Amino acid sequence: MNIFFEFSIYLLLLFFLNFFFIKKKLMLDLPSIEQHKQKIFFADKVPKSLGIIIFLFFLFNFQLEVFKKFFFFFVFFLGVLSDTKKLNSPKLRFFLQIFVVIVYLFYSGDTVKFTNIFYIDYLLQFKYFAIFLTSISILIIINGSNFIDGLNTLCLGYYLSISLILLLFDLNEIYQLDFIYFFILILTLLFIFNLFGKSFLGDSGSYFLGFLFSVILIDIHLINDKISPWFFAVLLWYPAFEILFTIIRRSILLKNPFFPDNRHFHQLLYLYFKKKFTLKISYLNPLIGNIINIYNLLVFYFAYTYYDLTLNLITIFIFNCIIYLIIYLILNNDISK
Repeated sequence: MNIFFEFSIYLLLLFFLNFFFIKKKLMLDLPSIEQHKQKIFFADKVPKSLGIIIFLFFLFNFQLEVFKKFFFFFVFFLGVLSDTKKLNSPKLRFFLQIFVVIVYLFYSGDTVKFTNIFYIDYLLQFKYFAIFLTSISILIIINGSNFIDGLNTLCLGYYLSISLILLLFDLNEIYQLDFIYFFILILTLLFIFNLFGKSFLGDSGSYFLGFLFSVILIDIHLINDKISPWFFAVLLWYPAFEILFTIIRRSILLKNPFFPDNRHFHQLLYLYFKKKFTLKISYLNPLIGNIINIYNLLVFYFAYTYYDLTLNLITIFIFNCIIYLIIYLILNNDISK
């Protein structure tokens, strides 16, 4: 199918879904409900339609066995159930994610094969440990992606940045270059809609992107052993560290780690800028999201220059975590005054 024609179909479909969801009051994001997120609302009701477009693109363009695609559908469907308020329990969604991810790894065998850390690599020789470590990593990224989806463009822009960096590698063994360009084009289209608050990812989109990119990066890891696994860790450091830090923070405060709050890094940064500068929300919201994304894109490119040097990449990973903590503590202290 001609790329321009297919792109036009996705664009028209996005307009149709937005109209249909608003008309039928389906999968709508409401400012009064999602108060823990600082999103731009140019209307009273904004459809969570972007995840559907990404899923359909995946369904018709990714060359995977049909049975494997079933697992992707299940992750996406869990997000749909959350977006439609049919499955409101975060614990139940998480346990269902665990089931899907573990069964997928048992079926596919696509687990992390080395970390360049001797003791872990020794344990990775055992199938069940490899599945255990890989499943934890994927679950962290799935839910971390949902955690960072609190500002317009933040989650989409993050994965768009990863896609741009992957262009620097020769991935013809896995994906054709035309396909990667088209995928980036689709993400850019959705980024624009999200930028202006016309559509949101929703849990369906953030869950799916987290799972999709986890699998993509594992596939690259399995095909190209010249790339240090810590390069992929750097690419996913932000959603991973966000959720791990959030769990620790909430546990220390004796709060339920499964329920949302408004103390994520991007939310504190947003509140800090809102306090210090007189900017319209329509400008401030995407500004904060893209400040974070630009920082990460620069980090990704810097990491690319050392993509086969594990020690350098571990240093970059730790540096990012330290910078996160320092800025977080400064922001939290200022906002709490």
